[in-house]
Formats: sequence, C-alpha cells, structure tokens
Amino acid sequence: MKANLLIKILVLSIFISAFGLEWKSIYPSARRSATMIVDSLNQRIILFGGTSYYLNNRWYNDLWEMPLNNPGRYAWFPLSAAGNLPLPRCDHSAVYDQRHQRMLIFGGWVEEGLTNDVWSLDLTLGQERWERLNPSGTPPVPRYDAYTIYHPRRNSLIIFGGTGDYVWYNDLWELKLDSLVWREINVSGERPTPRGGGGEFFDRTNNRMIIFGGSAYSTWYNEVWALDLTPGNEQWSQLYPTGPLPTPRSDFSYGYDKNRNRFYIFCGWNYNLGRLFNDTYVLDLSSLTWTQLFPAGEIPEERRNIVGVYDYFNDNFFVFGGDMGGSYYLFETYYLQLPSGIGEWKMTSNLSTPYLSVQSPANKSCQIRFLLPNLEGVKIRILDLTGRLIKEIYSGKSLSECLFWDGTDKRNKKVGSGSYFCELETETEILRKRFIFLP
Repeated sequence: MKANLLIKILVLSIFISAFGLEWKSIYPSARRSATMIVDSLNQRIILFGGTSYYLNNRWYNDLWEMPLNNPGRYAWFPLSAAGNLPLPRCDHSAVYDQRHQRMLIFGGWVEEGLTNDVWSLDLTLGQERWERLNPSGTPPVPRYDAYTIYHPRRNSLIIFGGTGDYVWYNDLWELKLDSLVWREINVSGERPTPRGGGGEFFDRTNNRMIIFGGSAYSTWYNEVWALDLTPGNEQWSQLYPTGPLPTPRSDFSYGYDKNRNRFYIFCGWNYNLGRLFNDTYVLDLSSLTWTQLFPAGEIPEERRNIVGVYDYFNDNFFVFGGDMGGSYYLFETYYLQLPSGIGEWKMTSNLSTPYLSVQSPANKSCQIRFLLPNLEGVKIRILDLTGRLIKEIYSGKSLSECLFWDGTDKRNKKVGSGSYFCELETETEILRKRFIFLP
C-alpha cells in the first residue's frame, strides 16, 4: 500500500516538473515541519509554512485556518494576509501572543539557509497582516528546531537551544517585545545538554518553561526539564516523572492542555533505533506522571516532522502532515478526541456535505466561511428569523470562500442587534445556521 502510494507521488512529481502542472488544493498540501497555533480569541487553528523539499522542491509560506466553533465539522480554509510575507520556511518556531492578538514566528530553514528573523502576524479577524520585527541587540545565531514559548507576564519570546548547521545549542535567549531588544539570559547551575527538535510549553501556574525530548549529534532524549522564569533567578531543574517513559525521540507532534496541565505527544523518530513512532503519551504535570494512551479508531501511520496543537475548547489534540523519510510526505489532519482521557483518533477529510461557519464578534463585521464537496453554484444570504431576506452576500460558483457581512441590508441600511440566519443554497440543498449579531 505504501509502495503504491509512493510510486504515484513520484510519477506525479515528474509530470509536475516536466509540464509545469500543479494541483490547487483546498487543503494544505503534503509537507513536513510546519507550525500550528490556536488563535483563542477567534477560536481557530492557524497553520503556517513547511516544506516538501525531497518530493517537489517546494517551500511554503502559506497560511491556513481551521474554525473550532463547529465541533466535528472541521475543515481547512486558505487565509490571506496583507503586508510583506516571510520567506517560505520550515522547522521554525511559532507562538501565540493573546495579549496582542498575534502569532510570532522565529528562525528556521529558508531556501538560502538558516535564519534568525522574527515576524508578527496580526490575527484581527478580516485584517490579518504580516510585519517583520527588527529587534536591536545581539540576536541568537540562526537556527532551527528551537524550543520557544511566549511569556505573557514578561511580554517576551523565550528561546532555548535548537540546531545550527551540524551544531546544537543550549543557550537561552529573551526577546523583550515591548522594547524589541534581544538579550542572552545567563543561567547558573545545571542545564540541559545541547539539543533541538523536542517539545515545550509554558506552565503558567508555576511560571516555568517545560521541555521534553529532542536530539543532538547521535543522542536522542526523553528527559523532562523545567526552567524557572523568575526574573533574575532563572534556573533549570530536571524533572523525573513516574510511569512508562516514552522512547527517546525528536520531531514529534505535541499539544498542551492548559486547563488540566497535561502535555500530549504523538509520533516522532529515533535514528539510532531505526524507528518511526505512532504511539501516544500524556504527561500529567499535577502528579508528574507519564501515561501511554491506547486510543480507539484508526491510528495514523508512523511519521516524523509532524505538527500538533491542543484545542482546549473542545478537548481535541490535532496533528497534521509529517513525513516517513525520503520523498514520502503526508497531508492528513487527524484529531484525538479526549473527553475521557483515553480518546479516539478521527480524521478530517473531504466533505460529503456543505460546511458553513459563522463568526460574529461584537462590534465587528460577521465572518462567513463555506466549503463545498464539489465546484457548483452557491448563494449565501442573510435572513431574519421569519425567513425574510435581509441581504444576499454571495452568488456564483465556488468550492470555498471567506466572506464578511457588515450588518447592512439590501438597501445598505444598518440592521439592529439580534438573531439572524445565514443561509447557504447550492444546486442540491439548503443549509441554515443561526447566529447573534451585535453591531
């Protein structure tokens, strides 16, 4: 099965290079080493970047969003952003800065080599915009696979370790985002050995950065370390969880459930053992205990360079993409439902019925997204609760669109606050979604 799929991918790549053909997808294409964050204010996942270098020499700087406000009906949508775009890249760091409603990215691989640049993506709904930040001070040397968090109280980007060109680091850096100044944090005492490609999160309750796993030179790790981020007294300490330890690994997907203080990992690899993984573990920070999970459902195949994020609105652990070595890249999006703590793997796939999502933040225009199984005629209308037409927003042929309603009727007069229907009509069916609009 894998061999047949690999042959098809290779044949397709030959046709693409020979004839300039390219498939246009309504889902993120197969890639590894992308990043995802949860935009909590807009209840959506944001995916950025990645590469399929060994398949078709592609590097990506595209943006995708997945709304989380319609559980069980998950779908990706292309996301456009104004401003100058970052160079396409992979193995970069991405964090969410809720205080300023933005995503921050640092470093990674670009086509020309390693970088240490910093970019900000304004996540204001409908006004997304890229901006390159230009900090002063001496920056960390260019690197990839660094352990990176956003610290809300310090309003800082905290960066540990990472990988250079056959060099691994265990230095600690802070980018103060109010003054945009880099500084290296000097930490006394014991610290993790140089490494990159592991997982990390910010333990808000205890004001510390937690890291797990990674690799350096010919060593793979399954250690857990905590960095006390008390200003002026930053210190590392190794933690020793009980329970079954995950096999040492790097390049796995991970997600942090901040509501329950739990850290999930899935997949990864260990070159020394010659193994790719598809096992799932959770680290409970309250009891400092590892537990291996054995979810129901079809378990995704082994892979590495996979990206993950925890959806704490619906208790789902999402994972995307990755590779199995060489030119075997993956494009599936899976999510692990975790209401019971054990979970079941499910896969987001091409829809068999239309998808409609409506977001209506107070004092802002209403955002409407739709996705259809096939290219066909579609109309999007706003109706009152009696079914009377308020305004037609869209009419045409499309697979997917992101639209905005400014709260006006067909005569361009402002409507009042209240409940409305958004109606999607295709050639075969009608779908309505009720929402509240507060202008």
